[in-house]
Amino acid sequence: MVTNMKLLIFSDSHGTCRYMIQAIQQEKPNYVIHLGDHAADADDLRRAFPMLPIANVRGNCDFRDFDVPEQRIAVYEGVRILMAHGHRYGVKSGLLRYGLAAKENQVDVALFGHTHTAYCEQWNGIWLLNPGCCGYGRPTFGMVEIENGKASCAVRPIAERMDV
Repeated sequence: MVTNMKLLIFSDSHGTCRYMIQAIQQEKPNYVIHLGDHAADADDLRRAFPMLPIANVRGNCDFRDFDVPEQRIAVYEGVRILMAHGHRYGVKSGLLRYGLAAKENQVDVALFGHTHTAYCEQWNGIWLLNPGCCGYGRPTFGMVEIENGKASCAVRPIAERMDV
């Protein structure tokens, strides 16, 4: 049986949803993951796309969203994914602590934000993916594609459009 799944990954939207909405409309994902710094933006996406499953974690700027966890692990089509904003792991100073946490949790993909800088590399067989910032500047998003239980990851720009 062939299974294909597309997950869009966003972080650091800081109250701006238009780029995320545009990317969702263009990519038509199966799931969306928001990695914090304005966790309430995930609620706005849920209202805009009520049939689209959306998971989120909170970041260092999410002062009111205490019902949203700082970290979670989920399994999508057999691929184990760690989600965290990254500030608790000091990702601005390096990725070793987060990579070790990913290894300890036996995940295939470790998603993080916080730095506003896109990053996508494999480390010891684990994908480390930071989708960059989708709130302003040159907005980007991450994509995790799963085919037959194997993940591939990428970061893509969101082309600016004024009609969204």
